[in-house]
Amino acid sequence: MGFGTIAGIQNSLNSWKGYWALKSVNEELARENAALRASIYGGNKPAFQTNEAYDYIPAQVIEYSYNKRNNYMLLNVGSFEGIKPGMGVISAQGWIGTVVETSKNFSSIIPLLHSKGSIGARIPGKGLGELYWEGSDYRSAELFDVQREHPPMSGDTVYSFTRASVAPPVVAGLVESATQNPEDLTWIAKVNLSHDFANMTWVYVCRLHQQESLDSLNHPTL
Repeated sequence: MGFGTIAGIQNSLNSWKGYWALKSVNEELARENAALRASIYGGNKPAFQTNEAYDYIPAQVIEYSYNKRNNYMLLNVGSFEGIKPGMGVISAQGWIGTVVETSKNFSSIIPLLHSKGSIGARIPGKGLGELYWEGSDYRSAELFDVQREHPPMSGDTVYSFTRASVAPPVVAGLVESATQNPEDLTWIAKVNLSHDFANMTWVYVCRLHQQESLDSLNHPTL
């Protein structure tokens, strides 16, 4: 069974639920839009955030998992709406994942909760690391390779840090605790994820305004 066929079946199965819940879904989307705008224009955003360079395309999650080793997510937007592989996916609460495949009306996402879902991440003022899901608890991940001079502290905010073509930096979670790697003395932090991956409804696909220009310049990782 092909990608488009599966997507069509899942969309049909969910359409009647969406019809009866339309009012509440619209209210939820409005609340998330308000929260997203607040996070974009609020005074607490880190200096490296460049959100105004992006469009945020709302998408409904029509199928997903969160308790497997390699989880998946299916959205009800695709190439018709300008979605392309490599675009980042976020929610009002934080980082979700990356588009890996599209059809005309659907997109397949690799979420953070996947063996290939790791991303660059940053604690402001403490440098870069890699945020990786260990495959057990959907509520937490680990931030590796934080320089030994900058120990993560409980309560530190962790932001995604990807190529500009993927998404702007957004909140990924909060540090719960940290331990030092005895081999190279870098820090490994346990991070409580900001988004509840067991509760997926609406998300946003990030589309850079100047994507074509950026591609032509082969922009390096920020």
